[in-house]
Amino acid sequence: MNGDEQTTDVLISNPFGRFFISILPATFAVIIFYFLGPEIYTPAFHVLLTFYFAVGVGWIVAPALALASGMHPLGVVIWLVFISSQSSLIVSANYSLLEKIPWLGLYMERLRKKARNIIEEKELVEKVEYASIFWLMFLPVYGTGPNVMTLVGRLLGLRWKSVWAVITFSACVRFSIITALLYLGYVNI
Repeated sequence: MNGDEQTTDVLISNPFGRFFISILPATFAVIIFYFLGPEIYTPAFHVLLTFYFAVGVGWIVAPALALASGMHPLGVVIWLVFISSQSSLIVSANYSLLEKIPWLGLYMERLRKKARNIIEEKELVEKVEYASIFWLMFLPVYGTGPNVMTLVGRLLGLRWKSVWAVITFSACVRFSIITALLYLGYVNI
């Protein structure tokens, strides 16, 4: 994907406006949780912290913590999918800002060129890009969270909207299964 295609594949051309637009859903969620009261926002905040800071196990501990704190299983799935989707939206929509960081931008450009060469050489790779991101995000393994998989998709040169949609769908499947297994007692933590 060349630079011209990338600039047309963003929310708006102003990077600061794009960043603020991408965090609007999270802002609305914070406001809604605040008005619902501490019995709602306290467990939701604990789940959010666990999701991000329980390194390597946040994807399984966060639903367990949410269920243990009394959240409804459907609410757990919706909240965890929202967190994953919001993370992916911020990273994918603001990917061009990451490229502007001096050393990181050069490294990312080299990775993208290597990925583009591999994709052009192998026809099969081009056909399975989105499926690969879905399955890697779906599998609850360390390093397959929404941020990493979004970066992988963007480094492969995929459009931000498509990457965001795949990550959101994969998170929905992932957390539905994990929450169901925990709620039904098939997995105990």
